[in-house]
Amino acid sequence: SNARTAMRGSARVALEGPDFKLNRPQRILVERPARLRFEIVGLFDQIAAMLAVKGGEFGFFDASTGQVSHGRVTSSLLWDLAKIDLEIPEVVELLLGVPRPSPGLSRASNWLEVDGRIVLVFAWTDRERPAVCADAGDLKFFDPGCFVSTDTLALGGELFYFDVAGRLVELRSLDSGGVIRYRVTFEDYQAVANGDSNFEFPNRTTIHSPGANSVARFDWKRVMFAEQLSDRFFEIRRRDESTRGG
Repeated sequence: SNARTAMRGSARVALEGPDFKLNRPQRILVERPARLRFEIVGLFDQIAAMLAVKGGEFGFFDASTGQVSHGRVTSSLLWDLAKIDLEIPEVVELLLGVPRPSPGLSRASNWLEVDGRIVLVFAWTDRERPAVCADAGDLKFFDPGCFVSTDTLALGGELFYFDVAGRLVELRSLDSGGVIRYRVTFEDYQAVANGDSNFEFPNRTTIHSPGANSVARFDWKRVMFAEQLSDRFFEIRRRDESTRGG
């Protein structure tokens, strides 16, 4: 899963909240740790809007006005422009289908649900104890010495739910006090060919954000994976740049 660092594909994206509702096809590109491109496709396959993020900067094109805007990425950027109540690195991880524990988390516990799902629990550690197993690729990941008490979940954390086949089916991000910040379900796993290897990919990813009372659902139609994507995919040139020769 660590090799699955970049993806491009097409999906039908349904967004719903208290005062908005959108259900349109989108072309999507993501690359770890925080590069992203959303293209909302119009009725005649033209681009209705486009958001591109790279290196802490974003470009946004709105076809209805013909305007291109640029700026620094903020924590609320995706909510302001795409009605997804998450930050860029979080969305990148989720859409790749193999999210890793957020930096700074440590293994706290694991348990077996009555329905057979296995839950891996990651919690924020106190300042006096470094997080030594935040990266699932680290050899220390299953070292009992890096577990922390579930009491630390009072500060917040993340819960990863796996089905009996070992597939990630749900992720819950908790704020302090156990309040759910977001809950994501991964469904409709199907085999995907990726070079010389095959793996299963969730063709439906649904993000629930209770604080914003919103839902974002991605139904993938086509996906292709790569180790890296070209810089040009994550740039939207300013209008004065796009009209120059060359």
